[in-house]
Amino acid sequence: MGKLVTVSAKVSGELKKRADELGINISALLRKALEDELKRIELQKTLETLKEEVEASPELPEGTIVTIIRNMREGRGIVKRVP
Repeated sequence: MGKLVTVSAKVSGELKKRADELGINISALLRKALEDELKRIELQKTLETLKEEVEASPELPEGTIVTIIRNMREGRGIVKRVP
């Protein structure tokens, strides 16, 4: 982990009191929630980019995927078709 910086958030006194009573480490909880949200957004952006690339790709000739899967199952890898 790199250099740590301080980030603050305002919560009600009641919320803080309840968290303290339950032994909740607010810093750890916020850090984990932020990490999870960053991963979720990064994944979402990656999926959107992939979707755009797939939509912009030309269609494969019929049977290409079946041939690729069959070749992979038979240990031949991907065999390029000669037009």
